Amino acid sequence: MELKERTLKTTVLVPFEFYASYSLSIRETSHTHHWTLKLFVTGIPRNGMVIDILKLREITNPHIERIANTYLNENEVLDQRQAEYPTCEMLCMHFFSHVAPQLEGYDVELSGVEVEIREPEGNEWGSARLEVD
Repeated sequence: MELKERTLKTTVLVPFEFYASYSLSIRETSHTHHWTLKLFVTGIPRNGMVIDILKLREITNPHIERIANTYLNENEVLDQRQAEYPTCEMLCMHFFSHVAPQLEGYDVELSGVEVEIREPEGNEWGSARLEVD
């Protein structure tokens, strides 16, 4: 089948980085981590792009700024469960619920959100990825 007969969607990956501290029941002492948020935006490239990356940054940066350099367990921007368990999984849900509605009207979909956690020195702990069907 020729490509011109198919509708091809493209996914753009845009990373954001910030530092924030937290504690969990398994490690109650507050400690800081380097976090990376990755947004996956899917759509049909119009005018050569799926979405203007600068526009996506403009939409997302205020949400990053509200949690960057804070103690996540006491951050009022996070809902109660997210603040109680400020894990990669919970932060994926937080960013999805805030960014996805702001992309309405752009003819794109926030198809995935990944949050990675590392020590400030760079040692990676892992990540969680939320995917939309």
